Amino acid sequence: MYKYIIFFMVAAVLSGCKKHNQQAGCPSQACTQEFASITVHFVTKDGLPTPGKNVTVINLRTHEAIIAKGNGGAVVPSIGPNLFTIATDNNKSEFSTEGDDVELTATDVVTNITKTATFKISGGCNCHISKVSGPDKIVFN
Repeated sequence: MYKYIIFFMVAAVLSGCKKHNQQAGCPSQACTQEFASITVHFVTKDGLPTPGKNVTVINLRTHEAIIAKGNGGAVVPSIGPNLFTIATDNNKSEFSTEGDDVELTATDVVTNITKTATFKISGGCNCHISKVSGPDKIVFN
């Protein structure tokens, strides 16, 4: 009788370690339910919030545009005039597990100065999207 109880307990634990939304070919892993996103702030040289326009995000490995997707699959607009969502967990499959270089270009609404920043973003088989490197703020002069 104890053999059956132990068998069912082991089966229950192992079945809980596989997420239904992992990509094919990825190893099984236990992931949290949080929904990750990567954002960047646009600021003036004095650190004040400033709006950005004509924002583009390009994955330099695939040369594809990245458009942040919301939790329901819809496109996430900028969260405010100076806060821009680069990518979310719903974009995870657009990045490699090790991370891809991503180029963000934005123009200051007030001065029309265009700035470019490079980020490294990982996704793929990882549980969540992650910013490996890159700025938290883009400073317009």
